[in-house]
Amino acid sequence: MSSRTSEGIKYWVMGDGPEAVFCHPSLGLGRFLFHRLIPPLSRHYTVVTWDPRGIGDNAGYVPRLTDWVKDVVSMMDEVGKPAHLIGVSLGTWVMPRVALARPEAVQKLVMIGATPGFAGGEEQVAARRQEIEQMGMAAFARQYAEGTLAPAVDEDMRQKLADSLAECQSDAYLASMREIYLVDNRTIWPNVHQPTLFLVGSRDSRTPPAAAEALAELLPEGLAQVRVIPQAGHLALLDYPDRVYHLIEEFLSRGTLSD
Repeated sequence: MSSRTSEGIKYWVMGDGPEAVFCHPSLGLGRFLFHRLIPPLSRHYTVVTWDPRGIGDNAGYVPRLTDWVKDVVSMMDEVGKPAHLIGVSLGTWVMPRVALARPEAVQKLVMIGATPGFAGGEEQVAARRQEIEQMGMAAFARQYAEGTLAPAVDEDMRQKLADSLAECQSDAYLASMREIYLVDNRTIWPNVHQPTLFLVGSRDSRTPPAAAEALAELLPEGLAQVRVIPQAGHLALLDYPDRVYHLIEEFLSRGTLSD
C-alpha cells in the first residue's frame, strides 16, 4: 500500500505488525535496496520504505539532509507505531537524527555501513563529479555495482543494482553526496540513547569495520553492538540478505545479539 506525507513524499507500507520498521537507503538508491528484506520483515513488522528526495518516485524534490530527517519523522507520525530504524550508508546520517527528533517513538536502530564522516569531502565530491561527467551515469553505476558487491553475488543482482543507480540523475546524486560528505557524525551519536546495532561487511572499503567501531564507542556504554559480516562489502544486505535479516530480526526482537 502506498501513501504520501503532508509534503507529498510517496512511501510504501507492507505488513501490519504492532511495531514499524523504517528503512532509509543508500546514496543514489531507493527502496529497491531493501527488496530482499521486506518480505521476511513484513511477516512480523509494519515495514515502511520509500525513495528519498531526489530518487525514483520522489525525484522531483531537492535532496537535503534536514528534509530527509523531516520526511522520516512525518512517516513515523502518520504510521503511529513504535519504530525501529534501519539506515544504510547515507541512511546512517539520517536515522540517528530522526532518533534525536523523536526519542520517545524510536525503539532501536540498525546501521549498515556507517562512518563518522569522510576526510576531504569537498575534494571527493569534486572528483566524483568529474568522474560522472566523463563516463556518464550508466557507466558509473555499472562500475559502482562491480566494485561494491561481494564476488559471490550473481550477475543478475549486479545488473539490477547498476540499473537502479543509473536511474538517479547525476545532479541529484551529487547533491545528495554533498549533504553527507561534508557532515561529521561524531557530534550526533553521543546523544543517541537507543540500543544500536552496527552491521559492516568485512570487505567494505568505503565504511570499514574500524569506522563502525569508532561510532559504537561514542554511544553511552552498553547501547551499541558491532557485527562484522564475513566476505560482505558496503551493501551487505544485497551481498548476504539472509545473514543480514537474521541479525536484524534477532536484534529487534531481543535488543541484543548473542555471542
